[in-house]
Amino acid sequence: MSGDRTTWSVLAGARWRAALIGSMAVWLGAMALLLVTRERASGFINITTDPPKATVFIDGRPVGQTPLVIELTAGAHQVVIRKEGYRPIEREIFADPSEPEASYDFALEPAIPSEASGDRQERIRQLKRLVEEALRRGDYVAPENANALYYLNQLRRLAPDDPFVSEMHERIRHILRQQAETSRRRRHLS
Repeated sequence: MSGDRTTWSVLAGARWRAALIGSMAVWLGAMALLLVTRERASGFINITTDPPKATVFIDGRPVGQTPLVIELTAGAHQVVIRKEGYRPIEREIFADPSEPEASYDFALEPAIPSEASGDRQERIRQLKRLVEEALRRGDYVAPENANALYYLNQLRRLAPDDPFVSEMHERIRHILRQQAETSRRRRHLS
């Protein structure tokens, strides 16, 4: 009988150890799954500017120069971008933990002297130059506040009778019409 008891004890101990090891494995697996699937409390933000090397402030603190990738807590953040010779940009950005990386691209607008602080003719020359530069880049109607049409509308307010305004307006209209026609034809052929 004593031999049966010993065998029984050994078997019970082995079963208990197997149950303990199995429980530990299930618990470790659950913890690993929890760590892998738990929601991140932050998101990565990629900020670029044209031109680069602009200083970025997030929620009032300087965080670096563009191009910049930064991890932010989930939610809305106030971003200010500054570069000497350009107008500052103030926007709200959003860090979303469910997205791998949100990208924000900002076109910096050259600072144009106000009418009160500078010569009106110089401002007109500067706006004409900005229109021509935007046309060369192909920035007809985008990016926001840094495109040919935007500068042309500013110039129209300043010099509505200048023939440059009507010529450039017609040029932009012609380019956009050609792009639309080309796009329509390509869809028709496919």
